[in-house]
Amino acid sequence: MEELTIIIPVHEYNETIEKYLQRAIESVEAQTEKPSNIIIVGPKEVINAQRQQLDTTSIGFELITNEGQTDYCSQINLAVKYVITKYFSILEFDDYYQKNWLKNVNIYTKFKPDFSIFLPIAKFVNVKDEEVCLANEILWSLAFANELGVIDPEMLQSYGDFSVPGGVIRTDDFIEIGGLKPSIKLSFWYEFLLRASNNGVKAFVIPKTGYIHTIERKDSLMDQLSAMSEKETSFWMELAKKEYYFVNERADKAKFVEKKKLTEIIK
Repeated sequence: MEELTIIIPVHEYNETIEKYLQRAIESVEAQTEKPSNIIIVGPKEVINAQRQQLDTTSIGFELITNEGQTDYCSQINLAVKYVITKYFSILEFDDYYQKNWLKNVNIYTKFKPDFSIFLPIAKFVNVKDEEVCLANEILWSLAFANELGVIDPEMLQSYGDFSVPGGVIRTDDFIEIGGLKPSIKLSFWYEFLLRASNNGVKAFVIPKTGYIHTIERKDSLMDQLSAMSEKETSFWMELAKKEYYFVNERADKAKFVEKKKLTEIIK
């Protein structure tokens, strides 16, 4: 899929991460339809550690040094500024694509040209590579979806448990509606989908398993977020429903969330 860039955010480097990252890259190289290039974004020490490792790969790489905030959302927003292709996809370093995923995306982007976000049915596995559950498959249940495969505004008001990594997003639409909001710590993808829908950006779940997402890895972002209490989780989900009306992150809201202790916010 020539009109696609793969973005891999990496915030730290060690031997274990290097093994995961190599697996992720190999899953891109194994695609029956390959992307234009891969962007790896991370702090200076991470990027420097990767340079020699990537010299012999068969796919072109662009290494972006992040000299600012290295939270997940900020890394993605920075990398997208360097994307020159029509679409991009986020590949988390401990995840990987299934072989025909980009081939399927290429078919559906042509079949549904008015859609800008294409998500896979994602398989969640633990660190032993044992399947735990699926994500996004609910859109293909007649009992749930108003229109099979389509994420609509009504649905998003009551359900926000969608998995976006591995999906393909139209670059200009992502930028136009403001990208991700770093101040929203747990529900940033949910808020993004709400905001996309509110701005007429259509999202579709392709009825194919295309992405393998690793969970239960110690110190991972998901591990940290899943440790939140029910009250904390509820706070972030409700915040997403309040903030999606605003295309850009509101400076006063970001400052409020950053400086106030969460225990004070959710009283």
